[in-house]
Amino acid sequence: MDTLLLTAIARRAGVGRAAVVNWRRRHDDFPQPVGGTADHPEFRTDEAEAWLRKHGKILEPAPPAPPATLTFADGHTATLHSPHLLERDDFTDLGGYIERGRDVPWPTVDIARADVPDHKPFRVERASVDISHLDSPRWQFLLLTWPAERRQPLNPTTTSDSPHSREEHHQ
Repeated sequence: MDTLLLTAIARRAGVGRAAVVNWRRRHDDFPQPVGGTADHPEFRTDEAEAWLRKHGKILEPAPPAPPATLTFADGHTATLHSPHLLERDDFTDLGGYIERGRDVPWPTVDIARADVPDHKPFRVERASVDISHLDSPRWQFLLLTWPAERRQPLNPTTTSDSPHSREEHHQ
């Protein structure tokens, strides 16, 4: 059984997560969660997509987005498939799919470099880590969240978070 989080349902409808939260409150026929937590409920993919179609809210499938590359402070890297970066006034979310069993520090991680399509490279200190274990033998969903002020831009040519790259950033 494949499942979706609220943010993934929102992406499929081309809206923000808050819109999906409102739909859940206003529509009695919105699918019931099948897992997850109170803050991050999971819904069956087929039920969520059927509900979106029934209510005329689903977008036509978009071509797959290029993956994002994350380099953690310890030097490990991860490829984030179907990445989605949501920037709000005070917090930022970066979500996408990673291969099951991928070693990601928890409950927080320092990101030395994030290369996300259509965004300038950046680094983040102490991003909160949430990994949803999907009913997939290959994938799990990774959601990283941090206060907006913890995101620092990097020079596009900077390859690591070395002291030299910090000097370039502060100049």
